[in-house]
Amino acid sequence: MTTFFCLPAFDFTGKEHQFTIATCPVVVDQNSEKILLHMGTSTGRWQFIGGRYEDNATFRENAIAHGQKELGAGNQITLTDPENPVVLYDIIDLHGYEEKTLLIHYRASVSDEENTGKAKWFSLAEIEILDAKNQTSSPNVRIVAEKFLKN
Repeated sequence: MTTFFCLPAFDFTGKEHQFTIATCPVVVDQNSEKILLHMGTSTGRWQFIGGRYEDNATFRENAIAHGQKELGAGNQITLTDPENPVVLYDIIDLHGYEEKTLLIHYRASVSDEENTGKAKWFSLAEIEILDAKNQTSSPNVRIVAEKFLKN
């Protein structure tokens, strides 16, 4: 049985918190000018492909598996810098419930940049426009794009 992984952690006062972990391949084009985003079904906003960590895989395997599900079996995802993920922490409001989330972003490439299903390529300038219009799912999109793309 597959379950979502919630990691118990303690703050410096000893209070316990639960963290949801999500992993994603941040697919960067071969010129490092654009990243791949898809429209989130639950958020209705542009976000990275990927998903919540499941207990039957490593973080890297989880990122690839969720990305493959979005892109289809014909387009292979490769983590291009698996030793240096960008890790972000956020508290996400899910319909009145604050979910503490650890987001692990791996730089990645795809075998076929032309056939990415419903996902679309965005430059940093285009992401900034989406962000200004509140059309990205989270500030993590812009933060990670700034780290992975040429300016």
